[in-house]
Amino acid sequence: MDVLVKLKAFISTADTGSFSAAARASNTSASVIMKRVDELEWDFKTKLFDRTTRRLTLTETGHCYLTHARQLVRSYNDMASGAILSPDSIEGPIRVKAPAVLIRQGLGDLFTSFRSQYPLVQLDIVASDRGGNPAEEGFDISVGMDQMAYRDVEEQIIRPFPRLLCTSPAYLSHCDAPSHPRELIHHPCLTFSIAGPIWEFNSPEGLVEVDVHPVLVTNDEGYLCAAARDGQGIVQLALPVVADALQAGQLVPVLEQFSLVERWLKIMVPAPRLELMRVKLLFDRMAMHLGSDDD
Repeated sequence: MDVLVKLKAFISTADTGSFSAAARASNTSASVIMKRVDELEWDFKTKLFDRTTRRLTLTETGHCYLTHARQLVRSYNDMASGAILSPDSIEGPIRVKAPAVLIRQGLGDLFTSFRSQYPLVQLDIVASDRGGNPAEEGFDISVGMDQMAYRDVEEQIIRPFPRLLCTSPAYLSHCDAPSHPRELIHHPCLTFSIAGPIWEFNSPEGLVEVDVHPVLVTNDEGYLCAAARDGQGIVQLALPVVADALQAGQLVPVLEQFSLVERWLKIMVPAPRLELMRVKLLFDRMAMHLGSDDD
């Protein structure tokens, strides 16, 4: 049990990025969290974090140990809940990662409904657009547009995830709209950090890749949308994020004759987790919801 407590302190510190934040999440003090991590490093005879007065970052060994620590804690939780002996029981923790826009626009309600139906399930929902191996990150279910395939991870391709290139009428009042994607290099572009600065378009001449020059880079889609509405430049965002602004006339599409290369939404789950009925039920329900025409 002592080792489990230390592992949980290590995981929480890695997830939150600091001892103080991990302490708040664990309802304890920073000195207690630090002591537990120190003891774990002593137990393993290795350094898990590089520490400075301003930053706390995982070492290479720490990254490797974090994956195994998540698996150990998750296995313990399954043992404690009886899920291993009773895999068909609908109780215990489920850790899910999904884009914030999908949580706001439907998945959040689905999670609430699922919890109402199965009150012994504990949901840990992380809003993130970042890709990654759900098995290594400690997620039971992961939703996103990760193009990678991972060993021992089941995935289901759902549908194309619509995106749009747009800007504000205010911006177009003093700048001519681009007539070809390559002209974007002459415009201020607002970039979603996960997507990167290379924007891809379909054209009669084939694939066109443009390395834009971002004036704003952030992982907050809502802030990007607001910046575009304020006339700061041209943005590429998921259609659900900009839908209200388009309807209100605050944003207008540009380069409509050059469609953005499709990115596909998919849902992933580590294969061993599908053996747990609670995970399989939520996985199936999420896949059905995300694949519906109404989503």
